[in-house]
Amino acid sequence: MSPVLDQPQMQPPGWNNHWAQEWSRSQADSLTPCRVVRIDKGGIMAATSSGEEHLVVAAKAVRRVVVGDLCGLDLAAGRIELILPRRTVFERRSPGVARDQLQLQSRPLAANMDRVFVLQPLESGVNLTRLARELVLAWESGAQPVVILTKADLVSAEWAEQERSEAQRFAPGVEVHVISTRSAHGLHELRSLHLAGHTIAMLGASGAGKSSLVNALAGHEVQLVAEVRDNDRRGRHTTSAGQIIELEDGALLIDTPGIRGVGLWSADDGFEKAFDDLSVYVQQCRFADCTHTIEPGCGLLQAVSDGHIGQDRVHVFQELAVELEQLEEGLETREREEQRERNQRSRRKAKRRDDDSSESTGRSYELGEEEE
Repeated sequence: MSPVLDQPQMQPPGWNNHWAQEWSRSQADSLTPCRVVRIDKGGIMAATSSGEEHLVVAAKAVRRVVVGDLCGLDLAAGRIELILPRRTVFERRSPGVARDQLQLQSRPLAANMDRVFVLQPLESGVNLTRLARELVLAWESGAQPVVILTKADLVSAEWAEQERSEAQRFAPGVEVHVISTRSAHGLHELRSLHLAGHTIAMLGASGAGKSSLVNALAGHEVQLVAEVRDNDRRGRHTTSAGQIIELEDGALLIDTPGIRGVGLWSADDGFEKAFDDLSVYVQQCRFADCTHTIEPGCGLLQAVSDGHIGQDRVHVFQELAVELEQLEEGLETREREEQRERNQRSRRKAKRRDDDSSESTGRSYELGEEEE
């Protein structure tokens, strides 16, 4: 019998008409709807309703569940059996063994959010290259990015405004907020515009102020806060697990661990949206395959020369375009290698079948001769 979804105590956090319809289409009559609210080394926590959480495992077919997923849970077995189709998903390229190494596979971090808060600390200045990368990933997720410049209490008003302008230059079509969790500067506006009824993923490097912002929005301490190191202005990983935090106004915050590297993954749509302000100049290029480096008649280079856009923005544009192109080439190479391996396995199986068939035919013939 299907769970009664119109009872509030049976609804997972963030449940709405969309998820009710998806659940109905899934025909998972024997399962209970739940939402993944925490994943850490201890396992997976799934909530069947607010405050009703269960330590569960994921079946092999759905082992790549992430925080935010709406799922079907075998309550008796404590096992997730299905994942409802994701509306949005935030993923990046998996880090490799070495610090600067990246693998040819993706790593999803959060799902089913409609906002992505991209945090950058003001005290060290906005890292424009990282911001561009984060915005590409945020746009690619399908959610609406919002840039939040934190720790305004540690800098002058002039510096904060200068950095806000720089961030806005790299974030066309995106709201940029300047906040301080200590003085509460900017928090009221942020709450009124982007919280009630929304599901928000928090993205930022260690030391960007994610934990402090989570605590401020929740109204009490739900995350540990660590000091930033003086020698490199980097924070310690105070958030070691992905988790959902419910707020009183119905908003859900999906906090993710601090990310040192921001590797792009199959982000063509996100790339176009993050650099939408450059598209008008790209369309003016004389050559369709213009690399925007040395070609005559390049619309981008002309726009830089005319002072319409900054050289630094074009540089980041070129850098990320090359990275995405190399990623695509790497994926194509891997696909060819995997196809070659599949073909070789098929040939080996066919040869074994032929050999077995020949041996069987030979034995039958010998037996027949002996009987004569």
